[in-house]
Amino acid sequence: MIRITGTYRWIKGAHFDHHYFNSSHARITVEALSELGLIRLETDRVLATSTPEVGDIIAATHAYFANVEVAQTALAKAGALLMADVPNYTNLKPDIRLSETDRKSVV
Repeated sequence: MIRITGTYRWIKGAHFDHHYFNSSHARITVEALSELGLIRLETDRVLATSTPEVGDIIAATHAYFANVEVAQTALAKAGALLMADVPNYTNLKPDIRLSETDRKSVV
């Protein structure tokens, strides 16, 4: 399985609307990627006990696809649409990475 992860690292003067990210942007993402092979979407709000330091990851999104070809095609077809929505919730630029995942269950 292939996971596309977008992470958001804090910079001085940044803003991030977690509510919009977890509701509206997640909905837009699911709508855009569902017909392009999306298996699962997760969004993370990193919990911290203090104000984030420069470079701290404050949020992430994870989109899962069956294989790298499907993931790359989905990025190519929907990437511009998803990036156009970023200014609606943050002035941070997401760092996008593809990784191969191997899920193990612990009983």
